[in-house]
Amino acid sequence: MRREALRRSLDTRDFARRLAASKVEPMKNTRRSRTLAALCAVGLAAALCACAPSVPDTLKIGMLVSQTGPYALRGQDLVNGAQLAVDEINASNYTLRGKPVKLELVSFDDKGDAETTQQGAEKLVADGVTAIIGPMLTPQAAKSIPVIAAAGIPQFFTATAAELTSLGRGNAFRMVANDDLQGKAMASVAIETLKAQRIAAIVESGSYGRGLNQAFVAAMPKAGPQVVVTMEVGPKDDVTGEMAAKIKAANVDTVVLFAREQQLVSMFSALQQIGYTDLKVLGSNVIRNANVAAKPVPVRALYAAATAIDAGEFPNGATFLKAFRNKFGTAPVWGAHYSYDAVYALSDALRHTDSLKSADILVTLKRFDPSTRVLQSMRFTESGEQKYPNIGVYKVERGKWELQFISASW
Repeated sequence: MRREALRRSLDTRDFARRLAASKVEPMKNTRRSRTLAALCAVGLAAALCACAPSVPDTLKIGMLVSQTGPYALRGQDLVNGAQLAVDEINASNYTLRGKPVKLELVSFDDKGDAETTQQGAEKLVADGVTAIIGPMLTPQAAKSIPVIAAAGIPQFFTATAAELTSLGRGNAFRMVANDDLQGKAMASVAIETLKAQRIAAIVESGSYGRGLNQAFVAAMPKAGPQVVVTMEVGPKDDVTGEMAAKIKAANVDTVVLFAREQQLVSMFSALQQIGYTDLKVLGSNVIRNANVAAKPVPVRALYAAATAIDAGEFPNGATFLKAFRNKFGTAPVWGAHYSYDAVYALSDALRHTDSLKSADILVTLKRFDPSTRVLQSMRFTESGEQKYPNIGVYKVERGKWELQFISASW
């Protein structure tokens, strides 16, 4: 040990003598030290940047909705709502990790066709969007959710078939109540509000109509009002005169429509042709738009149980409606505030996520209450459903849908 210490001491003194002999100027050594320190700092910064999550200049949000075809009004409504939110957020100098970031809306028109919707989902995923809003309808959602789930991207949609969230991989978020609750609500409205006794059910063939009808029938009491006739109709087919005749023959006082605007309008025409209009009609969320309300209602009353509540029913709805009218020159026709708040919820989730990886964003969306501007809550459960799913009951009065009441308990 002593020999080793002595050797180190001699080596140190020899180094000192050689350093003095070299006549290196102290300032020069200092410069070298500073240069070395600067290089180290640059290298450390580069290493830290390599480890830190990358924040791009622009984040793309995909819109997968109908903008042409029979559902164009609703689809364009959702596009407009999302675009309004994007413009507002961009104008607010939105930043992530201290870096300014712009949001960009990338829209795909699914034309109301399920196969086209699947193609749109594939394209938006390939375009590198951060999240996708849409589609609106169950057949389109059933085609798109597995595609988007495979990419692990957050998806916000308004289609209501109960099984849709299970088609995802924890990435599918429904912005409204599902059909199980809507069907139950419709049974309650038929019995308690419409005082129905003899009911006819017009059911769209496919998971949307059949799922609603199943939930409706399950909620009906064993004694009392009864469904006396059930008829299926294709998604693109009309209610025929023969169907109307069956409604009349069964002495129906209430028709419950688990189908869409096309079927409603054709049913009105068929009932008028046989002179059987002294009845009430209860539809689901898909018939409740301004276009339907503005048309003549030939029956005693037209109601709808709506999973989407009008913006004006919320405390901050007036501010949204004013901004929407100023930008687009018209009022929303349906659910623009849902896509509007979905963009705000996503932008808030990105702020609360440690990285911009889709998996981390999904975790955040399920663990916190995102900031919304119109809706009082957009809180998601682990399954992707709404935690507080309100349903509103509306009636057409004086050419408008007038809210009768709202409830989350049925």
